[in-house]
Parts: sequence; C-alpha cells; structure tokens
Amino acid sequence: MATKRDDIVEAATQLIKSHGVHAASISAIIAASHASAGSIYHHFANKNEIVLEVARTHLAEPIQQAVLMPVEGPLSPAAIFGAIVGVVRAGLVEPPLIVQLWAGSYVDPELRGILRTQLEDARAAMYTHLEEWLVGQGVPDASARVDAIARVTLGQAMGFLAQSTLDPGFDQDAYVTEATRLLDAVARL
Repeated sequence: MATKRDDIVEAATQLIKSHGVHAASISAIIAASHASAGSIYHHFANKNEIVLEVARTHLAEPIQQAVLMPVEGPLSPAAIFGAIVGVVRAGLVEPPLIVQLWAGSYVDPELRGILRTQLEDARAAMYTHLEEWLVGQGVPDASARVDAIARVTLGQAMGFLAQSTLDPGFDQDAYVTEATRLLDAVARL
C-alpha cells in the first residue's frame, strides 16, 4: 500500500519526467500529490531531498539490483550492460525521467552531485564482477583497467537511455547487439 511519502515521490517523478526538474517545485508537488506542505516537509527537508529520492528509487536502486543480482561467476561488461538494459526494458528505469534528471543536473550543482554519487555507487557495484571476469579472461592488467571498463559499460547504458528517449527511430535491439559485442571485445584487448 502506497504511503503519503510514496505519493509525494511519485508525483515528483511524473513532474520531472514530463516537464523537467525545474517543474517539480514544492507547490507543483503539493498539487500533484494532493499532500499538504506540512506533509511534504514532514517527509523531506526540501525539494532536493525529493529529487534525490526520485533518483535513488528510479535510477540507482534498479541499476544496483541488476548489477548485484546473484549469479554464478562474474559478469562480463556485456552481461552488466544487458542487465541494465533489462531493468530499462522491464520499466524499472524510465529513460525520459533519467534524461530529465541529467538535464536538471546541468544547471543545479547539488543535483549534479547527487547524480554523480548515484553513478559512482552503480560503477562501484560493477568492480568485483568486472575484475574477476577480466582475470578469468587472462587480461594481465585487470585491476588497472576495471574502473575504465566500468565507466565505458555505464556509458553504453547511458547512451541506450538517451537514444531511447531522444531518437524515435532508435533500434534498441541493434544497439544492444553491437554494444554487447563491443564491450566484451574491447575489454579483452
């Protein structure tokens, strides 16, 4: 059962997705969530805390769950990319919402810091899988390359999110096929 806090986060999510972070003012969130100002300030100190919760709930948690899912053996870059694409295709991460959060972070240094932390957490969740996979592939400098490979893997996922939102002719399947081939091949070099 949804709580008032959940209603506030959902209202902010829809406002951000449809109109951008700037449109998710406290007054707009009050109207959209049918919550009082007192209820909002009971749960959150300010708008940025609400935006942080939106980013945590709709970006960081689903991606971390995908990367940290229990599997046998380490995940390759392509498998991590596939897991992230899987949470997008399952509707757990909404590309338009993420693009709006990124756009808002361009003008809001606090939001940029929040999203940077979320991305760092997601990247850190990849490290163990990637390093073990690289060692298993015989890559001699695995520990030195793991950060860069995690960044490239996350970058491919970000490209998927952006193009899914911005390009009406985007062929998701072709992108996934080629990104998968690219990620594992480059990581082995």
